[in-house]
Amino acid sequence: MAQIIKEIVKDLKDNLRSEKNIISLTLVGSFSNPKKTLEKFNDLDLVIICNKLTIPFLSNLKKVTGRLEKDYSSFKIGITSSFKIGPIKVPSKKKQTIMIHFLIYTKEGYKKYESALTRFSFQHYKTLLGWPLSKINSVSSVSIKDLFNKIDGIPAMKDWIIKKEIFYLEPTANGVKVIKNKIEGKLYSEVILYSVLRLASNMLRTMKIYAETDLKMCKLFEKYFKMGSNKIPFEFCLYKKRLRGKGLFDKSEIKIIKEKSLNFIRECENILKKK
Repeated sequence: MAQIIKEIVKDLKDNLRSEKNIISLTLVGSFSNPKKTLEKFNDLDLVIICNKLTIPFLSNLKKVTGRLEKDYSSFKIGITSSFKIGPIKVPSKKKQTIMIHFLIYTKEGYKKYESALTRFSFQHYKTLLGWPLSKINSVSSVSIKDLFNKIDGIPAMKDWIIKKEIFYLEPTANGVKVIKNKIEGKLYSEVILYSVLRLASNMLRTMKIYAETDLKMCKLFEKYFKMGSNKIPFEFCLYKKRLRGKGLFDKSEIKIIKEKSLNFIRECENILKKK
């Protein structure tokens, strides 16, 4: 893990240790891997489970985050942040960006707004403070039925890609706001790639197989799913690396990637429905 990520996580952990409203703080995603290095854009995903969503709590968290943005931004690296839950990128004007991405829920909201697929994934990560996520809500296994949920399952993925729409959750003191947004440009490309890689990973999870990295997941997918498009996840893994490093695809490339993603999703859907 990059030194700056270690420092931000430690700083955040030290600042939130005395916050009595926090039940659990967990680092999830790619930076839970100690070998993860910085790319052009970097998501630092942190799940917070709290007792209540209150104005003082959210204000204090934003205050802490604002200081982190100021203290850790440099000539080369820009620190940004987001409190919206969903695929989102808040870039900086620097050569590299680290986006501190808070996924904030109450215990009830975590069960309501996150699918079993996500909760199953998150419970594998080591907690930084408080309860492990497996204690908040334990998901023992992933079923084929779970892959067809409307939050982040196959129906949702097809809608994201075809309609170019995504739903965000925004925690407020008045409850969770659900916001529908149109997506385009680089974010749209990110969502397409995410959908394919997430679906491949979810299919492995139905077999109780959990991969720590995209590359490992792609190799396992090719091994266990002997289908015509089983190399698509690996191809999309390379697309993701390229997108994060060099920027936008052109219109013709996006069209091809979109068609490949929908063909892959439909083939997976057909396989799953036969089981």
